[in-house]
Amino acid sequence: MLYNMLRRVFMKIIFWVSAFAIIYPMIGYPLTLLLLDKIIKRKNKQDYAYRPMVSVIISAYNEEKVIVKKLTNIMKTDYPNLEVIIANDASTDKTVELCEDFIKKHPDFPIRVNTVKNHLGKTNAQDEAVETAWGEILVFSDANSIFKEDAIKELVSYFTADDIEYVCGSLLYKKDDQASVVAENTYWNMELTMRKIESNIKTIAAGNGAIYACRKKDYRNYNLVSSHDYEMPLYAGLNKKRALYNEKAIAFEKAGATTSDEFKRKVRMQRRILTNIFTNLRRLNIFKYGWFSFFHFNHKTLRFLQAFFHIVLFISNIFLIKYGLIYKLFFLGQLVFIILAILGQLTKAKNKLLYFPRYYSMMMLAQILGAKNEFTGKSKATWEKAESTR
Repeated sequence: MLYNMLRRVFMKIIFWVSAFAIIYPMIGYPLTLLLLDKIIKRKNKQDYAYRPMVSVIISAYNEEKVIVKKLTNIMKTDYPNLEVIIANDASTDKTVELCEDFIKKHPDFPIRVNTVKNHLGKTNAQDEAVETAWGEILVFSDANSIFKEDAIKELVSYFTADDIEYVCGSLLYKKDDQASVVAENTYWNMELTMRKIESNIKTIAAGNGAIYACRKKDYRNYNLVSSHDYEMPLYAGLNKKRALYNEKAIAFEKAGATTSDEFKRKVRMQRRILTNIFTNLRRLNIFKYGWFSFFHFNHKTLRFLQAFFHIVLFISNIFLIKYGLIYKLFFLGQLVFIILAILGQLTKAKNKLLYFPRYYSMMMLAQILGAKNEFTGKSKATWEKAESTR
């Protein structure tokens, strides 16, 4: 009897802890940030008079569909003192040929191609391109991301102090009538709002890989499977520096038109999920790192663990279903959500009732598969781009 009672208490504890760990990052933490924003009311300074030499580094692997459009886009930005480096990750299509043709047609615009010997992924191509860069500030972008005219100026304007190591901009997904884009934008808009508040208070927990900048002197080489959008804000925080978000530095990108493309992208984003959870645990020392630890734990660590908490919640709920109406309702709610997600997948329906459960479940499955790939050694630095985003 005592054993059964203790087991029931234990199951209730892990059930409610799991429920809290799922709900809080999605609802509680954003509301907490909104409250902090009202209380602290801090804004970042900008200096538009600061115009150092900038090296724009464009990552490219088999980007023949979009590379000319990207180069034309950068050429039309309003920043006066820059060079462009195409970080060519050993492309096998016409990417280099198209770049060289563009260079011939625009001899007065400083563009060059830096080709790596082996196809080792985006991070490696960026590392080698940085070694050739002349700029004081490095601006990074993807070939399919289109900058707003003043995006580079906005990024650079945030480097107003030596303790600012990293600045990312706002990636906006192009809208159409598909529920997939609505779901992506709903999630992403919440994400950008949280980054804005974290940035104003102290430092962001994560950036994005489509539009960001750092000083060349602060650039570090990371594990090739890693991505800058996670590592740069992390190490800025661990070094007690700042990583900021400027909502006015805008890039546009087409969201994946197919569920398959979106799922592959999200699995790729989770390819270092276990490493991100279990290494650099000093990041959680709030007494040493203050706001950075608070932001990172709530915004990233709990998010990384979300799929795990869903599994624990479901299993503990099965055990507790006979111990009260609340547990029956919780279990019913989970079953309904799963059924809606499955129906959404089977019917490919675009209405929100079916797509939001499908989209959320896709993110959780991507976490599980990302963890599986890393655990089995299948995570890799290279990947195939989503054609529907080009």
